[in-house]
Amino acid sequence: MLSLFESFREATTYPSIVLLQDPPVNKAHLPSFNGFKSFFPPVRKPRVAAYVHMSFLSNYTVLPKFKGVDDVLALDFSSNEPLFGTAFHSFRVINPYSTNTVEHRVHSVQPEVLFPDLGFLHLVVGDLNIHNPLSDPLRHFSPQEISSSTPYFEKAAESGFALLNPPGEYTRFPLVGKSRPSVLDLAFANPHLLPLVKNWESSLPSTGSDHIPITITLAAPSLIQKPPRPRWADTDWETLDPIIKGFKVPAAPSCPTPPKLDEWMSESLNRLVALLKEHTPVSRPSHHSKPWWTPHLTILRREYHKAARAARKHDTPHMGEVAGTSKAGYLKAIKAAKN
Repeated sequence: MLSLFESFREATTYPSIVLLQDPPVNKAHLPSFNGFKSFFPPVRKPRVAAYVHMSFLSNYTVLPKFKGVDDVLALDFSSNEPLFGTAFHSFRVINPYSTNTVEHRVHSVQPEVLFPDLGFLHLVVGDLNIHNPLSDPLRHFSPQEISSSTPYFEKAAESGFALLNPPGEYTRFPLVGKSRPSVLDLAFANPHLLPLVKNWESSLPSTGSDHIPITITLAAPSLIQKPPRPRWADTDWETLDPIIKGFKVPAAPSCPTPPKLDEWMSESLNRLVALLKEHTPVSRPSHHSKPWWTPHLTILRREYHKAARAARKHDTPHMGEVAGTSKAGYLKAIKAAKN
């Protein structure tokens, strides 16, 4: 834990919130660190804890919620001003440490606790001790692992939560024994928070734990750089067509194994994608661009503004009805395009 907080000194900025599972506790007290305030369930040995930077607390009000147990910590942040460049004034972070019960059939933290359908920003980060193909697609799963993890991912999907972990990115590397690396530390964002997630990465140095530290960066949507998009309409197909026809897939491995097949498929796909990108210009859209916009919406918008200008100019009930009808159709089309 000391090495974790020491690693923050080498970073460009201190993290605003640090979430821990199974923290070191001595006589119901956690270590203190300069510049951070700790929060943890009021029990002798809490299973979860959070450290919030004082600069963050100076701007927001925080209300900790302990759910009456020692393995779930919720922090509700609020402000009179909108948070993170959005229209929301509330932000919830839930930190769970879910473990198997004595019966080894159910987990101590149930999905309903983690994924409520809230109308504001919500982040779930913790060690759920579950294995699922959505988080680790290359792992072989037992029927018991599938049955115990599926309710979490189903409840998350039902409430609109998205998994932030890159599939197959290990978060636990056993220090002893023969257990293989796995994905145990998971992060989920609800639909309101997802546009603010800039990246998920494991770039911090090792702390000596078998779990690696994860960094999740949030930013206002207008500050997140949009990825470049290929302009397929401007692809030089005349030059590219004979090249694609002459494209040869690399020879398949003579003794195929899952890793070798995966490497062979990736190499073949990367070569083909490189050819397409070489003859296709790209554009980097601004934060004002809307990927879901269509030419049909452009026509509807033009007709709506045309009717609205006429209504203002003539100031007649008939033209007002026309403008209102145009606007209703325009907004309905926008909602359909977004969905």
